Amino acid sequence: MKNTEIAQAYLNAAYSGDIENAKSLLADDITLVMGGNNELSGTYVGPAKFMEGFGKMLEITNNTYQMKEQIEWLEGKNRCILITEEQAEKNGEAHTFKRVVDYQIKDGKIKAIQLYEGNPEITDNVFKS
Repeated sequence: MKNTEIAQAYLNAAYSGDIENAKSLLADDITLVMGGNNELSGTYVGPAKFMEGFGKMLEITNNTYQMKEQIEWLEGKNRCILITEEQAEKNGEAHTFKRVVDYQIKDGKIKAIQLYEGNPEITDNVFKS
């Protein structure tokens, strides 16, 4: 399976609510790094903490967060990169932002995810309580 296919399978499972299948694609020591200066900023280690971060993102946005478009996938030997457009509402106003998501893959599992914000000011505003 290609790295992009593994990451896509994870996204399909996570966004459809199939959390057990999504977690099965994560390494036991998965690391998620979210930059910025907001409620989600930090490093999450392990599948439980990783999914907790995802849940917190939905909670902060009152379940309005969505990945609007997967703009481009780039395939590498041990990783794949996704450029995406995402959206969430804050105080009744929709905010659209771009991200670069770096998935590091090892032995068919997602080992690490690093998020790079296209405009950190937007995501800091959206993900502050």
